[in-house]
Amino acid sequence: MVRFIVAACTAVVLMFGTGCSPATTPVPSASSPMDRLRTGLEEFSQDRLAAGASAVLIQLRINGEAWSGAAGVRDLDTKVPAEPADSFHIASLTKSMVAVSVMKLVGQGKIRLDGEVSEYLPELKKRLQPPEPVTVRMLLEHTSGMPSFEEVLIRSGPLKQVLTTPLTAERRMELAGTLPWNTDDIGVFRYSSSNYVVLGLLIEQVTGRSLSDVLQADIAEPLGLRGTRLTGTGPAPPDMIHGYVVIDGERVDAALAGVQDGSASGGMVSTAPDVSEFYAALLGGRLLGPDLLAEMQSPNASQYGLGLAKWWDSCAKGYYYGHLGGAPGYASAAMVSADGSRQLTLFVALAEEPLSADAPPPDYGLGEFAQQTLDGACR
Repeated sequence: MVRFIVAACTAVVLMFGTGCSPATTPVPSASSPMDRLRTGLEEFSQDRLAAGASAVLIQLRINGEAWSGAAGVRDLDTKVPAEPADSFHIASLTKSMVAVSVMKLVGQGKIRLDGEVSEYLPELKKRLQPPEPVTVRMLLEHTSGMPSFEEVLIRSGPLKQVLTTPLTAERRMELAGTLPWNTDDIGVFRYSSSNYVVLGLLIEQVTGRSLSDVLQADIAEPLGLRGTRLTGTGPAPPDMIHGYVVIDGERVDAALAGVQDGSASGGMVSTAPDVSEFYAALLGGRLLGPDLLAEMQSPNASQYGLGLAKWWDSCAKGYYYGHLGGAPGYASAAMVSADGSRQLTLFVALAEEPLSADAPPPDYGLGEFAQQTLDGACR
């Protein structure tokens, strides 16, 4: 089943987050960029379902108009139709939110962007023994060379047990510490979730508060993101989209993947409207001052800033900013133009994803598709 919601809002929605009622707003005209892109996104949803997705959630914002779509079902047992604002494991989109909290601490003078992490988190040296000093900036931009704990984790036991067992941040660090730290990787971009595990511990050490509380105070509460929270123990919310993996021929519901609980590298649950609002607020200067935002954007030719992935924007001859996310049973992408005029959030839940310690993680092409879609707004 497919459900689509169309809403036309003024640019005030993107800039200031005010609401609008889809029941009282007109459908965009046939000649509008919104109408053209919506058709492609509806086809994308159907293609993904045909390829084995259980649900696809989308939110598109173009020049003040907003459109949301939902296709598929919340779970394969009840087959309740998915809704555009259902809850979803956003995986590594979490990193952008953690980066904002880190930058807030920089702005408050509590940490220095180019300060050594061990000044604030002495256990880094004890647990990981970095061969060279590691700065906060290096963690944010994945240039520390720190090994990824995930390489060890996926081979640490039976896959179903690994998926469902909660894992502390300290244990993630220990797993990363079992791998050699390649000095050739220091100073160059090498994506590693371990960087953000350490940043989560740093936030807790400096603030004396849990990461969950800090993210709520820094992001969810000021923006009114009621569907955004760090995962923890307990049942999934009733509106949760369930993704699935196949382990040794058995389909496993990944919605309650304990391995994600509390993870600074990928543990947030959110909604497509909330994620869109977060990135719009960030790029619109509502979360950080201009100097700190400019640092996050890293205005150079790099493919990654500080917690923000970057893609070339052929319309504006600049960059899109956002992030990609991938977790067992889930794939996501969020992308927004620098001026906030074009924005796309994509969530895809899988029903038949094989999970193996030996197979590389699949590439769903969401980043490339999102980039092409937003570029289409100016053609």
